[in-house]
Amino acid sequence: VDGISFTLAAGETLGLVGETGSGKSTLGRLVLRLIEPSAGQVRFEGKDVTAASTAGLRALRPRMQMVLQDPYGSLDPRMTAGQIVAEPIIAHGVARAEAMERARELMSRVGLRAAMAARYPHEFSGGQRQRIGIARALAVEPRLIVCDEAVSALDVSVQAQVVNLLQDLQHQLGLAYIFIAHDLAVVKHIAHRIAVMYLGRIVELADKDALFAAPRHPY
Repeated sequence: VDGISFTLAAGETLGLVGETGSGKSTLGRLVLRLIEPSAGQVRFEGKDVTAASTAGLRALRPRMQMVLQDPYGSLDPRMTAGQIVAEPIIAHGVARAEAMERARELMSRVGLRAAMAARYPHEFSGGQRQRIGIARALAVEPRLIVCDEAVSALDVSVQAQVVNLLQDLQHQLGLAYIFIAHDLAVVKHIAHRIAVMYLGRIVELADKDALFAAPRHPY
């Protein structure tokens, strides 16, 4: 990943597309500083994420979250859904009972019954597990969520439900998304702007309507 530059506004979705190995997931992890960059700068709400100390990064973490591709592999099978959603809340200093109550509220918000908080990941469908992942990401009230192939493992009908849920949450909470995907139809539905990655670089960045109507780069 090299020579990348883009901005993202509150309440906006940037779609990130490109073939496997083009650097999409690496870029998403660099933004969150889950990977240490060798050069360059990431600025989030005026703060330099790349230069943040351990304490400074911990303070930033709740503001930036991630929803991963595999809705089963990313959930601890030994924890209930409620415990999974409550875990980041407890990690940031909230009492366990209060965190569990908040977890049940979040599960309701993403379209799951609060009573499902006592179930384990294997008792949910793929779409329901991804909703748990979204609830977990929302638990610490972020402003930015990186969705790394968040719907690619789901059936087409379930994809549409999860994408619609993400859009509803964006409208309600003013969230910004970096939405990484291969499926151009899904990206066209959810994104405001689209960045096309090829060999570690963004080769085209445009409003989605302009990009689909008249792409400028041969790739």
